Amino acid sequence: MNSIVEIDSAIAMAGFPECEVLQTARIEARYLYAIRTGRRKLTRKTSSRIQLAIAELKRVRKEMERDKTTDGRTPSASRVAAQYRMSIAFVAQAAGVSPQFILSADPARRATADPQWLKAANLRRVALYIANQYLNLPQADLARAAGMSKSNVSCAMGEIEDDRGNPEIEAILSAVEGAFEG
Repeated sequence: MNSIVEIDSAIAMAGFPECEVLQTARIEARYLYAIRTGRRKLTRKTSSRIQLAIAELKRVRKEMERDKTTDGRTPSASRVAAQYRMSIAFVAQAAGVSPQFILSADPARRATADPQWLKAANLRRVALYIANQYLNLPQADLARAAGMSKSNVSCAMGEIEDDRGNPEIEAILSAVEGAFEG
């Protein structure tokens, strides 16, 4: 990018707001304005900083898109799915069951008459709560990772809040809180 026209074109083609590119490049808008009006010359350093900022913003966008494409079955392909699975592993360890016990109970099955499925569903709710409240994962992303609807995840959050007096849930959440107090 040797001219301001090329810079403007690169920013427009990248699809980011100019202010976001400039902020990432740590360039003041008035400095770019001075270049546009001819009061300052475009330097190679300025051009490089803008190119690097666009590349960084593209990388971040791609990473965010990748995280949103998870189906929950490939945790290695998504940060959210991996964190959800870690929450499952923690809850399973605290409850004395295997993570597979929780993961194998398909949420879509809704087998509330099956005590094993119901236990796994309750543990999954706790894992969702931990991932949302302590790891700050959005409910919509957790829904994709868990193979559930957004409304089901929202209901699970409310149910855990309502069940905060349950000794089993309190023990698990106290252990998590202890780790975050550390």
